[in-house]
Amino acid sequence: MTDVTDAAALPAWRVALGQPHIQALLITAVFVACRLVTAASIGLGVDESYTISIAREWSLSYFDHPPLHLWIVHAFENALGSGRAVRLPFIALSGATSWLMFLLSRRLFGAPAAVWATLAFNFAGFFTFAAGAWVLPDGPLNLCLIAAALALTGAIFPEREYSSARAWRGWLGAGVLIGLAGLSKYQAALFCVGLLIFLATTREHRRWFMHAAPYAAAALALLVVSPVVVWNAEHGWVSFLFQGSRGAPKHALNLLAPMAALAGQAVLLLPWMFAPMAVAASAAARVGPRDPQNWFCLMLALPAIMLFTLSPLWSDHSLPHWSMPGWLLLMPLVGDMLARSSSSQKWPVRWAWGSALALAVLWPFVGVEAATGFLAKTFPAIGHDPTVELVEWTGLRNQITRRLQSPARCLFVAAVSWNEAGKISQAVGDMVPVRVFSSDPHGFAYLRQPADFTGCDALIIARRSKIQEHLADLSPYFSYIHPFATDWEGRHSKEIELTILDAHNLLRPYPPAYRDH
Repeated sequence: MTDVTDAAALPAWRVALGQPHIQALLITAVFVACRLVTAASIGLGVDESYTISIAREWSLSYFDHPPLHLWIVHAFENALGSGRAVRLPFIALSGATSWLMFLLSRRLFGAPAAVWATLAFNFAGFFTFAAGAWVLPDGPLNLCLIAAALALTGAIFPEREYSSARAWRGWLGAGVLIGLAGLSKYQAALFCVGLLIFLATTREHRRWFMHAAPYAAAALALLVVSPVVVWNAEHGWVSFLFQGSRGAPKHALNLLAPMAALAGQAVLLLPWMFAPMAVAASAAARVGPRDPQNWFCLMLALPAIMLFTLSPLWSDHSLPHWSMPGWLLLMPLVGDMLARSSSSQKWPVRWAWGSALALAVLWPFVGVEAATGFLAKTFPAIGHDPTVELVEWTGLRNQITRRLQSPARCLFVAAVSWNEAGKISQAVGDMVPVRVFSSDPHGFAYLRQPADFTGCDALIIARRSKIQEHLADLSPYFSYIHPFATDWEGRHSKEIELTILDAHNLLRPYPPAYRDH
């Protein structure tokens, strides 16, 4: 330990670097800078393009998800446009989440644990890559959940003696933040389930069931999330039905599926992050409610992890990132375990350096591959390159401009799938409206009334491999259809071939799949 004399002799910058909050800020700044570089060099993915397209029209809520991340895109649209710059608010959210992770972990376990938790959060693959930089609902969700947990600790684990005013502030603040989490993603409800389990299973905290503050917080959360309820009530509860159907029973029990789901979660987190998180969670489970701070984190985390690990038992549709809000709330436990272990063992420091080295290799490799697609070019035997979905279809702007030079009463684009429609709409901006001529239009079904385009001409745009299977369904809706152009999109080469057909005079509205539900 450095005594006062030694500390006074150190340069100011060395003293500053020894402060936990400075260390956490530096960690956050380094990772935010890396995300900025990556976001500028990699094209927008399918979900990002779709979100940008749907967000152009403000709504109380939307088909796929609650509205908060779409509201963010809509709010910044004029300033940032519809290109990669729209990722900037989401990168800022990841930086704020990193700092809140430090504050939450410091409140629960002390400053050294908080630095480790901040490092662990930024080392975890999903949180540093996808949720940390992409236009997804996970960024706002993560921020709101960590902020809600921090607000709750002010009431449940006060730093000073109990104060009724502080308790009310903590609960009401948590209510607002839980509501905002609910405006981000439906998984926020599982945070509430975990909180109820925590209160019910810890003797000293059951008293909150007799206090008015939690009920006021619940009412406040419902008020904040009410736009989602109102929109769904006006649209036949379609969003709830859509999301609920994804986890519905669809086959006989598959006993190996949870192991596969857990493996997928480990890959998303990165295996060297998954291992200490699993160990920390197991240790907290063994101690149980006797350690309320550990139990608090574990109970908030467990419902999401358990539900989306076990749901593949009976459902075909379960994605590994659905459980990530649970793993996020385990980060303070990991920080506490690493801080305690580092005081007497060397492995936490070695693990940190090894993780940093692995990321220093993996991050540029993935970034260069996503930006250039060099693997498929260098090794054609690999076959399909999944990073091709990050190609932006910007060349379509020239084709749309060319078509607009021809006389037409009105013009729109007809896509044959919602994901291709997102790519098209993000690329062409507000030049022309985009409709989806498919039984599954997703959020595009709610942007314009189908009858608005009757009598208009259309450019039917689709991948060359898909156009023939849809042409027979589309032909009866137009007076005639003929070829217009071929467009190639790619990263420095031709990777995606698009066929563009010129369709004249939409005879009747194409039936939307969801409006009548």
